[in-house]
Amino acid sequence: MKANVVRERLLSVFPEQQATVLADTIIEAYDDLVKVSDFSELKAIAKELAMAQARTEVRVEELAVAQQRTEQRVEELTQAQQQTEKAVQGLARQVGGLSDTIGGDIEDIAYITLYDLLQREFGWQVGVLERTWHSWDRQPEEVDIFGQATAPEQPDHPCWIVGEAKHNLTLKEAQRFVRQLARARRMLTGDIFAVCFCYRARPEVQHFLAESGVYLAFSYRKLAPPTNAAPPKPAFWNQE
Repeated sequence: MKANVVRERLLSVFPEQQATVLADTIIEAYDDLVKVSDFSELKAIAKELAMAQARTEVRVEELAVAQQRTEQRVEELTQAQQQTEKAVQGLARQVGGLSDTIGGDIEDIAYITLYDLLQREFGWQVGVLERTWHSWDRQPEEVDIFGQATAPEQPDHPCWIVGEAKHNLTLKEAQRFVRQLARARRMLTGDIFAVCFCYRARPEVQHFLAESGVYLAFSYRKLAPPTNAAPPKPAFWNQE
């Protein structure tokens, strides 16, 4: 604190002699309060604050750099995710194509196997078996196995062959086929031979088909008749 400044301020209120005495008194009191050690302590505190601020600025800069790296990593992950999604979509298309191919293969095998089985078991003359579309209940629906066959004793009485072909025939698929079969019976004129072709079917599936009047043909050339089939040569499954 400067004595001249204090004295000038006091002169605006007090006479010169009083202002001088008061100024000297105030300066002495101030000097007693603020010692050199106090200034040293204040300087040390100020220095610590300055260093702390410097460290904070460094840390803020480090955090900014880390944030940039994080944003870059997020961008890389986003691009990787997009590439993964494209790869999954491509794989899904491949699997879909493979499924169609396998489905086509099982049907081709079914046509050949059924052709031989029906000739061997019943002596039938079997026509072309193929996958077809029909509108038996107003809406178009696909039939895996469709064709005609005739028995030697009834050459002028052809029978419709309606079938399903699956690798692993499930109960749900068997039930769906029986519903399709009911629609076919309402629309087709003549007898119907209903058959499911598969590599494997669980016992409950086999039992359901047997009770529903549907033959079950396996890929290893075994033909399982329905429950109501009359041995040794079953009659056609009649729609009446």
